[in-house]
Amino acid sequence: MLRAKGSTDIRLILRPARLSDGDALQSYVRGLSQQSRYNRFLGAANELPASELARALGANGRDTVTLLLTLTAEDRETVVGEARVALSCVERAGEFSMSIADDWRRLGVGSALLEEIERKAAADGIEWLFGDTLRTNEGMIALARGHGFSLAAGLEPRLLRIQKRLDDPAPDLPCRKWNEIAGGAELSAA
Repeated sequence: MLRAKGSTDIRLILRPARLSDGDALQSYVRGLSQQSRYNRFLGAANELPASELARALGANGRDTVTLLLTLTAEDRETVVGEARVALSCVERAGEFSMSIADDWRRLGVGSALLEEIERKAAADGIEWLFGDTLRTNEGMIALARGHGFSLAAGLEPRLLRIQKRLDDPAPDLPCRKWNEIAGGAELSAA
């Protein structure tokens, strides 16, 4: 739990996106700075195209999930971060992407989100976690390095692949449903 100015209690919850979250997710994306949107979507974007929004909201299944990091303050929920995870159950590998609202950076929120992605992936039997980021995205590169990810060449010259072999992946069959997180997981950052 984080405590905000004025000693208001703030809870951050990580939960699967629901079909009803379209406006909240779109508002979150629109609220990111131009550079943050560029870094997250690897190119210029003011908002998610309708097809991508539908894909993000409909992703919650056996091998793909869209997660929202929400802030609840005074009984009002606001999206302050998001992540997409796609699992290759056969290869026991997971690809992820994520973003944190500009005002919530450098508070440990991104670190807490990445740790939860790693924890859940390992619990589901995933051995390798990876993602692609722009070579110029210093924040994501530093976050990944700080969590033990290595860097490799990306699919395009402008990209880097961040990758990590996860500690102690569950030995059972991978890819249980991520969207079975009842009510979400509370994250703490500091």
